[in-house]
Formats: sequence, C-alpha cells, structure tokens
Amino acid sequence: MGVSHKNFLTYILGVAILTGIARVALDYLSRILNISPILYYLTFLIALILEIVIIIYVIKKYKTHKSVLNITDALKVGIIIMGIVGLCYCSMAYIYDVYIDPDFQTNMTLRFTEQFTPEQLDQVKQNLENQDSSKSYIGVIMYTIWFIFIGTVISLIAGSVFKTKVASS
Repeated sequence: MGVSHKNFLTYILGVAILTGIARVALDYLSRILNISPILYYLTFLIALILEIVIIIYVIKKYKTHKSVLNITDALKVGIIIMGIVGLCYCSMAYIYDVYIDPDFQTNMTLRFTEQFTPEQLDQVKQNLENQDSSKSYIGVIMYTIWFIFIGTVISLIAGSVFKTKVASS
C-alpha cells in the first residue's frame, strides 16, 4: 500500500530531527533576545503544543499508510520523536548554560521573582546562593528521559484514540 516500514521510520526520524531543531531554535532565540521571563517560559508551552500536534499528525499518517495502528506503533512514534527532541533541546541547554551564559538560569529566576513576587526576592537570592551551581551532563540524560515520558503519555493517549479496532470473528 505504499510506504515500507523502513521508509516510514526514516520519515519519523526526519520529523523528529526537524522538530528538535525547531525546539532548539525557539529556545535559543528566546535566550539571546533576552525576552521577559513570562515570554521565555511561555515558549515551553508553545513548544509542547507543537510537539503534541506533530506526534498526533505522524500517528495519523502512520495509520493512513499502514491502515492498521496499535498502541505499540503509536508509542514508537511518540518515544522516537520526543527522545530526539529532548536530546537536541537538553544538549543545547546544557551547552548554553555551561559554556555560553552560565548565569542565564539564575538571572531568569531573579527577573521572574522580581516581576511577580518582589517581596520574595531576598529569599530567592539566598536560596540561589546556597544551591549547588555545578552543572552535569547527567541533567541532559534525566531531562531527555522526561521528554521521553511526555512522548509516551502523548502517544499513549493518541494511540488509544486512533488505534484500529480488531474485528471479532
């Protein structure tokens, strides 16, 4: 009926890489443009919504091309996409936060606190001073696992909705 499993896997990988690049570009641009904290954190919501739409689109496309969709197939789509997106995003954030602007997260936290709860600013500063500021590549792994978890949940829900019903004999 058209597309082989290998070709569709290549398609999923392509979509995942492009989605990862888009996520990195959105976050990197918001960092270098020094936008307000609320807009910066809003980019996370925007990216999540786009990722949900992309996962659902690819799952629907998978069902259209294969004419059969089960939960396992949907999970593969979501896990592959969000695993690659998470790895791209977390790697970029690590590199940015360690090598480009090590004070970015601290400054964004202080700006956010200043804007929304200025009475808490001294407490937040004290908490940041007491916090372990060492950054580890383990964070990249942990946050990538978090992205995979989110992809699993999204694809599990989408797969449950779009799965092919098996005809009873």
